[in-house]
Amino acid sequence: MLLHWQTQRWYRLAYLLALLTIAYNLLEGLVSVGFGLADESLTLFGFGLDSFIEMISGLGILAMVRRIWRHPESPTGRFEKTALQITGTGFYALVGILTATGFYN
Repeated sequence: MLLHWQTQRWYRLAYLLALLTIAYNLLEGLVSVGFGLADESLTLFGFGLDSFIEMISGLGILAMVRRIWRHPESPTGRFEKTALQITGTGFYALVGILTATGFYN
């Protein structure tokens, strides 16, 4: 079994990695969507939308790590469930949008 200080260290690392993932995906999404619109590139635009969906997933993971870290016995929070449902729905919507746009082009 991990010692308390080791457990805290892993939770802190998971929390920081979730924050880094959110920030990176936000920046990647903004840049990709911007270039995709400027160059009229469906691939770059879709890549940017995918980054925003991954950012929402990262928010759900951040909430989960924070909840488990502070209250290990607590049930899954509403925010976590909603973020993960939005992520799943977002990926399906992205596939539909890109497929329809591909056929249109």
